[in-house]
Amino acid sequence: MTSSAFPAFYFPMENIESFVEVHPLHEMSLQAFTLCFWTQAQHVGTQTVLSYSTRERDNELVMTTGTDVGLWIGGHFVSFPLYHKAQDWLHYCMAWASQSGIASLWLNGAAGDAKSIQRGYVSRAGGMLVLGKDRDTLLGTFSNGFAGWVTHVNLWSQVLSPADIRALAQCKAGNLKGDVIAWGETPMSLFGGVVLEADTSCH
Repeated sequence: MTSSAFPAFYFPMENIESFVEVHPLHEMSLQAFTLCFWTQAQHVGTQTVLSYSTRERDNELVMTTGTDVGLWIGGHFVSFPLYHKAQDWLHYCMAWASQSGIASLWLNGAAGDAKSIQRGYVSRAGGMLVLGKDRDTLLGTFSNGFAGWVTHVNLWSQVLSPADIRALAQCKAGNLKGDVIAWGETPMSLFGGVVLEADTSCH
């Protein structure tokens, strides 16, 4: 598979209603996960890359980028400092395991900070999974929109090995794809002017 086999999603800055609804391959009841993706953001500020909300809770699983990287799990929040310019293509991986409660950020294949959040928690199934927006379930509104390019979004129901994370960041992972979200295979619905563009993340 070449890096251009699947396009990138472009979220236009001027369209506040642009988002992508994801139909995961299996239930979002997760005791562990690794979420990886490439982004090239257009402006600084908190931007939601992935948001999973249920009827009971908005912030079941949310990951944001900007001046720092934010992670919500089951309504609890931690943030990780970001030392790179968001204008470049950046490869993010966030890994978390319920058993330890440790969340670890990997940026461009390098291990970053690890923080404790929601030990013993299991995310709830039956919610709505969205790229590019944070969804308020109660109000049915969207906020903290992403502006720029997102591609190679994969979500696994386990913690990946450091070698696998480095291979993804170096574009050497072959057909390594998530079992919850598999880029290019998981059904996705585009709304509000999201555009498919050539993927230049691995060039």
